[in-house]
Amino acid sequence: MKQIIPPELKKQVIAIIIVIAAGMLMAALLIYINPLWAHVLEFVDVVKPFLYGIALAFVQYPIVKRLDRALGKVFSRKKPHPRLCRGISATISLLLLLAFLASFMAILLPQLITSVRQLFGAINRFLQSQSDVVNDYLEQYDLSFISLDGTQLVIAWEELIGQVTNYGDTAINMLMSFSTTISSTLYNTFYQLIMAVISAFYFLMEKERCCAHGKKLCYGLFKRDFSETLIFWTRRASQIFAGFITGKLIDSLIIGVVCYVMMLLFRFDYALLISVIIGITNILPFFGPFIGAVPSILILLIVNPTSAIWFAIFIIILQQIDGNIIGPLILKDYVGMSPLWILISIVIGGGLFGFIGMLLSIPTFSLLYAIVRTVIERRLTQKGMPTASSYYQSEEYLEKNK
Repeated sequence: MKQIIPPELKKQVIAIIIVIAAGMLMAALLIYINPLWAHVLEFVDVVKPFLYGIALAFVQYPIVKRLDRALGKVFSRKKPHPRLCRGISATISLLLLLAFLASFMAILLPQLITSVRQLFGAINRFLQSQSDVVNDYLEQYDLSFISLDGTQLVIAWEELIGQVTNYGDTAINMLMSFSTTISSTLYNTFYQLIMAVISAFYFLMEKERCCAHGKKLCYGLFKRDFSETLIFWTRRASQIFAGFITGKLIDSLIIGVVCYVMMLLFRFDYALLISVIIGITNILPFFGPFIGAVPSILILLIVNPTSAIWFAIFIIILQQIDGNIIGPLILKDYVGMSPLWILISIVIGGGLFGFIGMLLSIPTFSLLYAIVRTVIERRLTQKGMPTASSYYQSEEYLEKNK
């Protein structure tokens, strides 16, 4: 049978067909992107309990691993029982997490509502007490260039006080309804919660088997060298992300507890509310302490300016201890980047993906940094050149390359 395409043009024709097919596929994606994205979101909504379960298992695995080792010494003295130890470890870990969340809802949330109510009451009292002073000050000015005289400014100021009071009442009502919303939401999403916990339990039980299936699939699809490299960096990525996220959560919990205890000792106002703010914002790397300190200082400034000054000094000391002692001790070598690269990663991650981007930017960039560093050092070794960065800024190198 005579060939339609000459052999010497066969590769060129195949390349043209691939380019045309890729262009048609891209055009179809652009045309039907909204319906496709809607189906993707629908699919994600369906599998959301399993995604939550994977995330929950990913965060809980370091705890389960340590419990597994401890229980293995107890139950495996005569005969190993790996499945029993893993099941007990996973159950204990998930029950502790659920107990912590339930305690937060039952104990901390009502106290937070009380603190917010007291805070808005203090703001209203402050505005009312300063209204006469502000009125006398505003009546001295005649802002003709914006068609307002002193009397009108006084009226506007009094309206502002009324609006702040209304906003305070609205915020309190919203916070009160928030607790009710949480209860109703938990009731309405009970199925998702149960499925997430159950799937997390089975993911923890089958973690090693799932990894074995992944390795088997990798070796079956790719070459051995590429498969081993991919498996190595997948394991390294898991260690970096799990270690960083778990360590950051523990670090933030410690900072929140220390802040609460010290505020009680120094008798600062709104100790629980401010400690929760400091602990939550501390999850964000680099910018988190500043984001949490500013509103906390403003809250204390309304009540007692002297307490606000002392609190600012305390937060600076606490963050220095966290950044130089507690944080490095918990996170260890999960970051391995200079402060400049950490800052760049946070800005890029936060700009692209918001809060989640800021949280995951450091382990992501740390993994990319480790990959690039390994590749560069391997190439330098092949060329017979030093791999230490200090060499390229030493006098020896500068003299050789004058």
